[in-house]
Amino acid sequence: MTLADLQANAKDHGFEHHFIAEEGGVRSDGTGKLYRPDELRLVHSNSTDHGTDPGDEATLFMIEANDGTKGVMILADAFHADPRKAEIIDVLRRNRAA
Repeated sequence: MTLADLQANAKDHGFEHHFIAEEGGVRSDGTGKLYRPDELRLVHSNSTDHGTDPGDEATLFMIEANDGTKGVMILADAFHADPRKAEIIDVLRRNRAA
């Protein structure tokens, strides 16, 4: 699947917003609210793999906030991934495993 396919699938499942990593959490593009990691739950993730250029690979994370806001965050699977996004996803993965 392409990243566009993954985004369309997420939207079909109600994950309509994008979460933007900021200092201390993520902000919803829909509500403008800043959520701390403890207010978020990682629901599902899907990755793209085109097999040719590792720089084209990414993972789409479906995230739900404690107030019901559903959104996605996209993290490049490359050396230059956004460290704020990576940190938040690491926290959400640890919370999911607990």
